[in-house]
Amino acid sequence: MTMSKAPAYQFYVQDFFTIVMNLNMEERGLYITLCARQWALFNENGIPKKRLALIVGCDWENLPDVVKEKFVDNGDYFFNKPLQETFLNMKSYKEKQSINGQKGGRPKSQTKAKKRSSMKIEDRSMKIEDRKKKIEVVLPYDSENFKNAWHNWKVYKSKEFGFKYKTVQSEQAALVKLSNETDNEQHAIQSINNSMANGWKGIFAHKEQKNGSKKNSKNGSQYSKEFIQEVVGDLQS
Repeated sequence: MTMSKAPAYQFYVQDFFTIVMNLNMEERGLYITLCARQWALFNENGIPKKRLALIVGCDWENLPDVVKEKFVDNGDYFFNKPLQETFLNMKSYKEKQSINGQKGGRPKSQTKAKKRSSMKIEDRSMKIEDRKKKIEVVLPYDSENFKNAWHNWKVYKSKEFGFKYKTVQSEQAALVKLSNETDNEQHAIQSINNSMANGWKGIFAHKEQKNGSKKNSKNGSQYSKEFIQEVVGDLQS
């Protein structure tokens, strides 16, 4: 059975920014171009690898790894899984509609209001389930050190100020801000620890003096690493 092509699909902006957060502008262009091509083909296989060079100017093997990992390698084809699930859901729905039409529609005892209500509930359930699968916080660094530092920060915010990130989007925004304002992973972790040590509500990028040495407190003293670790341990307990 051939299904007519849908000219567009729902594009969730926050999901997109979450997915491409660690991609540069060229890689983002590749990603969105491939997604558009997959939807335009509108089939169960996805994008044929042999035609890839005509679409983005390079073959599958030469695509950046950070772009390739957004797609499922299926031999001669590849596809973006969330987009494929959207296509399959739409196909299943249209097939059910076609079968009902061949049978002369649903029983007349069901009113139009009930039909519309059932369709809305089904569609809403599909969207909610899809978003639950897609949305999750993406850390700018995947090391255990950064994961622990971010966990400590959330525990600190909760205990000191009674604050918790209410949504995935708000936590993701805080991570993006931290990534943009710091130079690397070590700088980000150092900024988190320094902000907790000073009792700040927000994370401020740790600064160094021009001679490269760390800024000291007004009396010139610094806490030892052992003391900082002890404080972090108390926050976790």
